[in-house]
Amino acid sequence: MRIKHSFGKCHVNKGICLEVKDERYVIDYSRQFFLFDVIPMGAPRMTQSDRWKTNPNHVDPRKRQRTSVTSYFQLKNTLVEQANEMQFTLGKIVDVVFLIPMPQSWSQKKKEKMNGMPCESKPDTDNLLKGLCDALNKHDQEIWSMKGVKVWAFKGSIIIYQ
Repeated sequence: MRIKHSFGKCHVNKGICLEVKDERYVIDYSRQFFLFDVIPMGAPRMTQSDRWKTNPNHVDPRKRQRTSVTSYFQLKNTLVEQANEMQFTLGKIVDVVFLIPMPQSWSQKKKEKMNGMPCESKPDTDNLLKGLCDALNKHDQEIWSMKGVKVWAFKGSIIIYQ
C-alpha cells in the first residue's frame, strides 16, 4: 500500500541543478561559532579487539592498541575538554567546518594558494562528522541535520556554528 504523499517507486524532478564552484572558504563572523583547537580526524573502524586492547605501549605487540584508535580517543578527550571549557553542547542541527592542516612538504607558494580551498583528499567528511558527533554527543540519534565542509588551512581546527 502506498503512502498518501509518496512519489512512488522512482521519481526525477527536472528542476535546476546546483552549480558547485571551488571557492575559497571564508569564516562567517555574523554567526556564533565555537573554535576547537584540534587536528580533525575521522572515526576509525573499530574491531572487537579494540575493547580489550587498551594499552598502546604494551610489551607484547599483539596486545597493543592500534595507533589510530589511540589517536582517536585522544581527540575525543580533547574535544570534550574544550567543549566543557567553552560550555558547548552539540545541538540537533550540526553545521561544522573542518580545517585540515596542509602537508609540510608543500611549498609556501602552494600553501598560500590552497589556504581556504576545498580539501578533496582523505579523511572523508562523513567520517569526520561521525567522529565529532560521537565525541560530543552520547545520544547522536537526536541529530537530524548535518552539514560538513572540509577545507585546507595552515593550522588544523574545527569550527562549529550555532
